[in-house]
Amino acid sequence: GGCMALTNLLLYCYGNGISVDHLYRRYQWSVREGAKGETNMDEIKTLLENVLSKTSDMKQAFIDLAPNSRMNMGIIGAMIIVGVLLALFGLKLVKLFTALCGFGIGAAIGAGVVQVMHPSQMTGMIILFGCAVVMAVLAFFLHKLGIFITVFIVSMAIAVTANMPHSLLIAGIYVVVSLILAILAVIFTEPLMIVVTAFAGGMSVGTAVVMLVDLPFAGAARLVIGVVVAIIGMIVQFMMQSRKLGKKEKKFSEKIKEQDSVESEVEKARMILDDFDDDTDEDDE
Repeated sequence: GGCMALTNLLLYCYGNGISVDHLYRRYQWSVREGAKGETNMDEIKTLLENVLSKTSDMKQAFIDLAPNSRMNMGIIGAMIIVGVLLALFGLKLVKLFTALCGFGIGAAIGAGVVQVMHPSQMTGMIILFGCAVVMAVLAFFLHKLGIFITVFIVSMAIAVTANMPHSLLIAGIYVVVSLILAILAVIFTEPLMIVVTAFAGGMSVGTAVVMLVDLPFAGAARLVIGVVVAIIGMIVQFMMQSRKLGKKEKKFSEKIKEQDSVESEVEKARMILDDFDDDTDEDDE
């Protein structure tokens, strides 16, 4: 997702004659103005709306990249492989998936810290990598935190891929819905993770196929392919989960039967001893 966003940003800047230096100078100016308390919120809002209005063109520019090099073919192949694995085995790969999402969030936090502190290049790399590793470890070992982060990020990515927001209102709705899904995923982990990973994998495969093959109505084709792959992935994952639950129930049932059998044997042994004691008492008499 980060690679796609960076590629889209560079394509947009190139197509509109905006240099990276100009973009960075603009960012520094906004930081200085914000520190002085003189930031113009209307200008920021207008800027964000302009970015959202151009994002569809940026995404389409990325999709329209022809697979004319080994690098592009490698990216497309990786997107298909990762998408299929997520769609079919997302629940089984949830630990790895959450760690990767945590790594990405940590890297973003580290980048923000570097922008604020302005350390040396080496120190900045250490801060960025350290934040990424810490968040990856937390997401991996703190299962609920990892699930929350993963579902929020993936839900946002699916929503943006399906329908790019053109206003702050739509973007805000995406954020709210993603937060709700992330909270629900903490409570109902397995079914929601199956659905989310299946759709994430489906959208990845759909985007890659549209990049690889020149299909008419690319946007609709991407959605149709993504939904079909997602449905297949959900069916497979729910079947595997059902089989897993069936095996657990079978083992539990066998354990209960074994306990009942032991209790039955103990009861039989107790009855035999009682009968033996009764016979002994009769002989004494």
